[in-house]
This record gives sequence, structure tokens and C-alpha cells, in this order.
Amino acid sequence: MNKEHKHNYPLSKRIAARVFPILIRVIIHTIHFTCKKKFLLPKEQIKTPAIWVAWHGQIILIPYIYKQIGETAGKIHIIVSEHLHGDFAIRIFKNYINFDFIRGSSRKGAIKALKSAIEKLQMGENVGITPDGPKGPLHSVSDGAITLSLKCNVPVIAIGWSADRYWQLKSWDEARIPKPFSTIMYKISNPIYIDKNDDKNKVKDIIKNAIMDCMN
Repeated sequence: MNKEHKHNYPLSKRIAARVFPILIRVIIHTIHFTCKKKFLLPKEQIKTPAIWVAWHGQIILIPYIYKQIGETAGKIHIIVSEHLHGDFAIRIFKNYINFDFIRGSSRKGAIKALKSAIEKLQMGENVGITPDGPKGPLHSVSDGAITLSLKCNVPVIAIGWSADRYWQLKSWDEARIPKPFSTIMYKISNPIYIDKNDDKNKVKDIIKNAIMDCMN
């Protein structure tokens, strides 16, 4: 967390941002270990670079499915906000193999994040986006993934999971946590290719439907 963040947030929140991620990692790892895992991968061969999209409420388990194909997909740079929630997410996921982070969101640091994401894609690496993050609206698709896809001529790939038994939080993103010993189904969509002549609203619907399919 940088100096600016330290001055902006109360001490209690800064301590929580350091302690809670450790507890969450332990809880999620423990639950995931007890669960039965199934994987539904795309018929098409996954090529890189690409833009990987998932709902904000699904992020706690995304590293597990990306790890399944990570050796072939390569490094992924997740766009996270510059706020305390972004620091929180980084501390949860920072030690996962092939995961790195780009700071910024549609609400703050958008231009900087866009430039950094373009740079990573041009290097042949992947970018991850929660299109309804950082604060919603729920299951909405922002312009970010489409803009990056068109600028860098790379596909969008939806990713997600479902569980036969889970808790659902009363948060804006309706985040789910699988219950111990449940069955988790991980899904990755076929690549979605976007043309500059495509209707943006229709493309957003296609991406939204692909993500929804991955969580059902």
C-alpha cells in the first residue's frame, strides 16, 4: 500500500486489509481442498494473448481454474482498483503463480490502467478484467474489455465457476463461497472475437451471456 493510501484510510482499516486476506486465503484453500473439482474447457485451443473476464463476485476461485491452464496460457495481469479493496485483492492473490496486477479502474486511474494493459497484451501476455467491478452495477459489462480487444486485436475469454452448494453474501456483487465437500464446476468459454464494425451493445450481451454461462 503506498503512502497516499496510508494517509487516506484509518489505522483499523489498514490493519484489516493486512490481516483479513491471510484469513481468507486459509479459509478458501481449506474449503477448496475438500471439494470435488470438475473442469469444462473450451473446444478451441486457447491462444494467448487474450482478455479474460469474470464477474467480481466470482474472483475468489478464479486462480484455481486459471492454474489449470496456466502453463499454456502464460502470465495474466489482473486489473484491480487503486482503492483499499484493490490492496485487499492483491494480498489475497499475490502469491499465485502467473498472477500479476495492474492498478486502476473505470472510476480511478482508468487511462493508466488501459495503457499498461495494452502494453502487456502487446508483449504477448494476458489481461484479466472484472467487467462489473469495482462497484457494479451487478453483472454489467463495461467498455474496458471491448476497447482492449479492438486496440490489440485479441479475443475475450469468459471464465467462471458454479457449486452445487454455496453461501451467498449480501454484498453488491452477490459473491458466492462454496461449502465444504461440495462439487465445483469450472468453465472457460470459447474465445470471443470482436470486430470494429460490431454493434457494441450486442457484443456486451455476448460477453455477458458467456460469463453467465460459466457460472451456471
